[in-house]
Amino acid sequence: MKTFLLLCLLTIMASCQPASKKEVDVPSLPEVDVYADYPMKQMDIGELAEVVYLPLHKKLLFENHPYHSTFKGCVSECYIISYTFNGDVEVFDHSGKKLHCFNHLKRQEEGAYRGIQDIWLDEPKKEVWIWDYDNTFKIYTLEGAYKRMVKVPESMNVREFKGWSADSLLCYDDYRVEEGLNKNPHPFYLLSKKDGGIRKITSVRVSNRINNYERFIMNLGGKRQTLIFRLSTSTLQLDGCRAVLADYAKDTVFCFEQGKVTPLFVRKPSVFASLPFVLTSVDFTTSHYLFFSFAEKSQGKELFNRSLLFDFRTQEVFRYELRNTDFEPSLPVRVYVSDDDYPSDWLVNEMHVDKFLQYHKEGKLKGKAAEVAGKIKDTDTVVLIFYRFHQ
Repeated sequence: MKTFLLLCLLTIMASCQPASKKEVDVPSLPEVDVYADYPMKQMDIGELAEVVYLPLHKKLLFENHPYHSTFKGCVSECYIISYTFNGDVEVFDHSGKKLHCFNHLKRQEEGAYRGIQDIWLDEPKKEVWIWDYDNTFKIYTLEGAYKRMVKVPESMNVREFKGWSADSLLCYDDYRVEEGLNKNPHPFYLLSKKDGGIRKITSVRVSNRINNYERFIMNLGGKRQTLIFRLSTSTLQLDGCRAVLADYAKDTVFCFEQGKVTPLFVRKPSVFASLPFVLTSVDFTTSHYLFFSFAEKSQGKELFNRSLLFDFRTQEVFRYELRNTDFEPSLPVRVYVSDDDYPSDWLVNEMHVDKFLQYHKEGKLKGKAAEVAGKIKDTDTVVLIFYRFHQ
């Protein structure tokens, strides 16, 4: 009887034990092959997003190249902020009305900036943050009045940043990586908007740092000079409260949400498997999709570059073509690396107003684009195209 009871007890205990690792159904991390021939996904942007056209009378990024009208700035729920390399900052509302304009470039005054690397708007506080070339943030009112400065620690650099919370910016550090001297294994960090204090995201550790630019030595005017070429790639993108992180030396792409880092997918082959390196770039993200690319670091030859789409819901990977059918023939939607800050699920393209009106003159616009073309003023210089992806 005792033996029988003992056997029953052992059976019950065994049934209560956790399953072994072999028995637990743990989904494996999705793999993305750099060179695989993924299926093509052709998409009409009008089915994925609301399309809004906004003519603006804004200064052009390059004064000497008026048709090169790439938008640089940021967009919030209420404002559009544009800047030029001459230091001009313009503030618009979403009707296209210019509210303010200021320029503090290299002036002999408190709060002057050496140049604008990027710009960001803290909309709740109505503060314009200018990332200066001296590795500081200069903060102004919407009207352009100087308020204060936030210094980044000398041992760190802000290569990319996004507005993260009421108290901090999410940043990427590449301080002295090009010299092989960076000892910081945690390149992603949160920067205090109050005092510049640093809180590293230690879950992402990178032992062998690499960067996204090359040095070229050329003879210019009889002198040997070093030129730096930077690939148009990105290590972080933000959609609401979720960030996607992709260090150039890591094979794994991560999500950062609610203070927690989780792996999203892993690439193959490894970035260190061949020379020149093929870098992973996260270009743009929505609540449903991650647009990303692979770009080769290469000198003096054709660069390998391919763009892919990752579906967060199904974990499928596609090549893609996004088309705007308000144009005839349909216009490719540019999903380029976004250094600028936009509301969640927003993508911004831009077209010079003369090119937009040429489409209209030739009868190649329809729908909302044709409606807006008839309302363009003589003073307008560009047409911003907002793609607000459905959530």
